[in-house]
Amino acid sequence: MEARQEELGRPLTDAEQYAVLMQHGDPMMVARRYWPSRRSLSLGWELIGPELFPAYLFVLGLNLAITLAVIPLSLVIYHVPITMQPFILPVVAQIVCVTAVFIILNFVRLKFPQQWIYPPAELASVIPQQRWYSISGLVACSLLTAWWMAIPYFQYLVLGRAAGELKLAPVWHRYYVPVLLLFLAGMGQRALSAVRPDWKWLLPTSRTVISGVGAVVMFFFRTHPLVVVDASAKDLAHAERLAVNTNNFLGWGLFGPWLWIYLGVGALFYAWYTRPHLRRFLQDRHDRIPSVHELNGVL
Repeated sequence: MEARQEELGRPLTDAEQYAVLMQHGDPMMVARRYWPSRRSLSLGWELIGPELFPAYLFVLGLNLAITLAVIPLSLVIYHVPITMQPFILPVVAQIVCVTAVFIILNFVRLKFPQQWIYPPAELASVIPQQRWYSISGLVACSLLTAWWMAIPYFQYLVLGRAAGELKLAPVWHRYYVPVLLLFLAGMGQRALSAVRPDWKWLLPTSRTVISGVGAVVMFFFRTHPLVVVDASAKDLAHAERLAVNTNNFLGWGLFGPWLWIYLGVGALFYAWYTRPHLRRFLQDRHDRIPSVHELNGVL
């Protein structure tokens, strides 16, 4: 970079810095040469390659540690007996989901070699944002938003076959609009990022706020009974047992601790990527202040 700056006689732009970095190839492939061992996850074929395997172990270990720490704490707070049952679904879900995500990442990395999608935070401001990433996120977020908007009118989307005997609890009215606004904010961010990929600060900054608020909302949302027995239920005893089972499924499964933990970790992750943009913003503002004072003195 220094040689290129001397050749041009000026500081390099973000695009020119990125071009220099790209000349060295995929950062994961470069780092691979310095890794002392080649551990991977293989079952006849390579599922998670040696480049991703250290990150896989770290993320999986972090998620499991948080899960195993939060679940007993939550059980104690809500005076629920500590048994193995509340641990099984979140732990299995963490292992399956994290492994599946890294298998997909490994497949995409091998099939479509490109710049790593989560670069070091210090480089985030110079690496261009891919439109396909924003568009695919917009599609996924739109589907989730449509699902959430349809729930009040089609309660079987949450209750399944129990919709005839159960109904959503009043607590849904308290949290429905805040969650909907978070979904809409996520859609708006992805749409803007697709139109203006040069606004690299938008993704980490907005995701920090959205994920952080979402973690708080979902933490308190699941602490309430989410379904109650419908007045039209014919067998009240059966309906009450069904309500207990459904609340357990929703409170520990669909809207379980894994969700707000995921959102909370995501908020911290994107906050880390927001730092370089915030530092650059403060530096630019600091550089402009003397210029304004000088201009005022001239005027």
